[in-house]
Amino acid sequence: MPRPHPFLIYDLGMNHGEDTGFYLAKGFSVVGVEASPPLAAELATRFAFDIAARHLTLLHCGVWQEAGSMTFYVNDDNDHWSSFDPHYGTRQGTKFHTIEVPCVTLGALFAAHGVPHYLKIDIEGADRHVLEALRAQPVRPDFVSVEEYGTQAIHDLAACGYTRFQAVTQDNKAWATPPPDPAREGRLVHRQFDGRDSGLFGEELPSGAWMPGDVFLDHFTRTVRAEDGTSQADPHDWVDIHAGT
Repeated sequence: MPRPHPFLIYDLGMNHGEDTGFYLAKGFSVVGVEASPPLAAELATRFAFDIAARHLTLLHCGVWQEAGSMTFYVNDDNDHWSSFDPHYGTRQGTKFHTIEVPCVTLGALFAAHGVPHYLKIDIEGADRHVLEALRAQPVRPDFVSVEEYGTQAIHDLAACGYTRFQAVTQDNKAWATPPPDPAREGRLVHRQFDGRDSGLFGEELPSGAWMPGDVFLDHFTRTVRAEDGTSQADPHDWVDIHAGT
């Protein structure tokens, strides 16, 4: 059975490239996907050297359940909120406009570029669709992260075969400072993380914080979001769920 590429990361939802820059600095190759045309153009300029050196494959498209063109809601007030889902892309009465963006499937990405060691998913409302596609893949990444969407995210990750989990806050990155030394993923990179990036990943997450599925589900419903969807977390923070095999 083929294995994931140990030095390959997928960054689905690059935004301004904060995470991609970190992954490249740590010595990983990156396949980056960004649906927003202005952000994709910005990324092409920012990472021109890495693209030319073939350290970064930059794809201006979306990831969806099937290939084809989709309506994309570009949020003009907050580019982090742009989405194929109008609930996300137009939230809180913010200004937006729509465009058509080509989409590819996760399976097509894996076939063209290989299965990554780590799959970062942050695509505003479409994370669950990527996990649904991931479940059908014969080879899956060693690690994956999604922005939490309730307890269903845990069930979806478990259905993909992941057995250990962590919830990590995204505004407060105290858990990511300082990074492990020596590094447990790629090269050691000293960085001060903030709310614009995702932070550490994989084996560099706090080693004592991994939990099996049933324990994590109980922890999650008490500290992040209850079964009925009620938030239990800091209202100014948000949470990513990381999962590993």
